[in-house]
Amino acid sequence: MASQEAKLKKVLGLGDTLGIAVGQIIGAGIMSLTGVAIGMTGTGVVMAFVLSSIFTLFKVMPTAVMGATIPTTGGFYRYSSRLLSPKLGFFWLLLFLVTNLTVALYALSFADYLQSLFPTVPIKPVAFIMLTVFYVTNLVGVKVAAIAEKIMVVILVLSLGLFIAWGVPEVNYSVFNTREMFPGGIGGFLSAVALLSFATGGAQYVAELGGEMKNPGRDIPLTIITTTIGVGILYALMAAVASSVLPVAEVANKPLTDVARTILPGPLFIFFIIGGAMFALATTLNAQLSWATKGILIACEDGWLPKKLGAVSSKFGTPFWILTLFYLIGIIPIVTGLSLKSIASLGSGIGFFANLIPLIAATQMPKKYPELYNKSKFKFKPKNLRVIVVIAVILSLVQGYLLLRNLTAGLLVGVFVYIVCAAIYVMIAGKNQKMKTKETLGFSAEQEQEPPADVKAL
Repeated sequence: MASQEAKLKKVLGLGDTLGIAVGQIIGAGIMSLTGVAIGMTGTGVVMAFVLSSIFTLFKVMPTAVMGATIPTTGGFYRYSSRLLSPKLGFFWLLLFLVTNLTVALYALSFADYLQSLFPTVPIKPVAFIMLTVFYVTNLVGVKVAAIAEKIMVVILVLSLGLFIAWGVPEVNYSVFNTREMFPGGIGGFLSAVALLSFATGGAQYVAELGGEMKNPGRDIPLTIITTTIGVGILYALMAAVASSVLPVAEVANKPLTDVARTILPGPLFIFFIIGGAMFALATTLNAQLSWATKGILIACEDGWLPKKLGAVSSKFGTPFWILTLFYLIGIIPIVTGLSLKSIASLGSGIGFFANLIPLIAATQMPKKYPELYNKSKFKFKPKNLRVIVVIAVILSLVQGYLLLRNLTAGLLVGVFVYIVCAAIYVMIAGKNQKMKTKETLGFSAEQEQEPPADVKAL
């Protein structure tokens, strides 16, 4: 394979990938958007989390199948470009760049929760410092980032467990009735389900790290499925507490701090804010920076972007220029003052439409790599896989629409202009690039000749 990708180190075990996935899922969604979802659908937020998790399973399953069959670095880009076409793969990557504005969401939300402890803390400087800390952490190596992730995830899960344990006895079950579960009607409920997909999704992106895993064929599908289900259950329990302990009017469109202050003793409240809310945001920010660079790295090797952009540090094994690019992307919303809801709707809405490309790519895996697909221990019959993809595509289209319709006219125009410019760039670059034809693109020779041993053992 190309030299820069070869510098990536295979250091991630199952524990590392589980930590990265849990850290990626548990973040701004549960901490900042639960209150927003309560404002949309009242105590129906519990059902919204459950339904969102089910929908998310449909949407991540094709990625789990591809990851088990051919684990690779930069999975979403590589699957799209190899299984469909180079141009579609690179177009997905350009849309994906915009979705990473959400790294600012985690940094800004972290600052919001810190302000609940220290009211005089300035939001933007703290958000900038947080983004910088994890930018540096990922610069010195994915293993360092993974170790930090595992430590924070353990504390995070313990904190959320305390919130549930102290909150469940205080739950007012009488509020779970039709009137209070759907105050905004079915439209408000479905909008909440779409918004919360930002909270329940994320595990599928461990497929981007296939080239740095020790046993990717086993760990990718196992991590994606178990963490999506496990975190979904955790979210539903937290939502039950968040929406029923206090009157809905007091918690709608607010973070979880008021509920936590009501149910937790003083020391545990501080522990929840730091170890729960702030670590949830920190782990997601850290996890996203650890995997988001991989598709661009492969695109640089393919010739779509300058090779120097994809340079990998020989000492740390990290793509430092690409990391810097994402760092700068994350700074934009902090500087411009976009609201948390706008950042989430913009990033997730575009993400839903962009990810239609790798979803459709999954249907081509049995056709283009039949031997590897037949040997994979995690797969569906091609017909069933197509049904799952169709369901996932429909869900993504509906949820993407429900989120993007919340944006201002100015942001919608900006999104449209960016998509048009991206499409034009793909057409121009596609004619001039050196790598050239659909037939010459593939995965690594090793991946195409023999499935990894761990796939057989799954």
